[in-house]
Amino acid sequence: MWSVGISVSPCEDATLIGYDARQINRIVIRMAQYFLDRDMRVIFGHDWREDGVMRAVADFAGIVAARAEADGGGSDGERSLGSADRAEPRMVNVVPTGRESLNRSALEAQHDSGGFLKVIPLREESDHIPQQLAGVREPYVRPHRQVGRAAELTALRKHITQLLDPGCRICLGGKTSGYQGNEPGVMEEARLALEYGKPLYLMGGFGGATREFGESEQCGDKEYWSSGNGLTDERKRDLFETTDIERAIRLISGGIERISPELGLQGVGLET
Repeated sequence: MWSVGISVSPCEDATLIGYDARQINRIVIRMAQYFLDRDMRVIFGHDWREDGVMRAVADFAGIVAARAEADGGGSDGERSLGSADRAEPRMVNVVPTGRESLNRSALEAQHDSGGFLKVIPLREESDHIPQQLAGVREPYVRPHRQVGRAAELTALRKHITQLLDPGCRICLGGKTSGYQGNEPGVMEEARLALEYGKPLYLMGGFGGATREFGESEQCGDKEYWSSGNGLTDERKRDLFETTDIERAIRLISGGIERISPELGLQGVGLET
């Protein structure tokens, strides 16, 4: 199953062009809906807040679960979500805390989703990924006052990146100040995608850390623009500049299709 890692965070740049946190949440839900409808898995690494993106995504998961339970599935996507493969969750949220520290909303959302959403505490995975928790490799070690927290967040992001097997990462927004890790979270997740050879899609039109990553030589612009994600240079630039979420989704789908044609996405991307 192809996995899509969605790295999204509101930022001041997005707010200035009319996309506040609520609008960003709607974009995330639309992306999740689209890729779930095409038998893919979506993966997040977000904290839980009542007004946060995971709360919005969880509400969507609950709606899809209720529909599948009520009528056996309506659309093709709902039929696939309601099928016998529920043992493999279609929406995954990895969090850095232990299960005992999970937000109550996260546990309730997982229960209400009917098995579509799974919240995974990273510390429960530590026995299987000791190389990730043992430390952070040199390219990611930067001075920061919260060294322990920074290393923990990097381990979380590395693990999520490795779950994209096969899969890709989409980045949008991301604050460029006040972050807790070694660098802005969206920026680090973009960097890790390139390091681990995962197709990366930058939606830089909303500004923030995503745009900075794609424009600054000190961040990763050369690596991104020379990396392969199934898009031509022209379409990669189009994706980077657009704020039209439907066009962005079609561009990303076209890239994924050209990387993995066996997914059967023909017709959903832009014409070549």
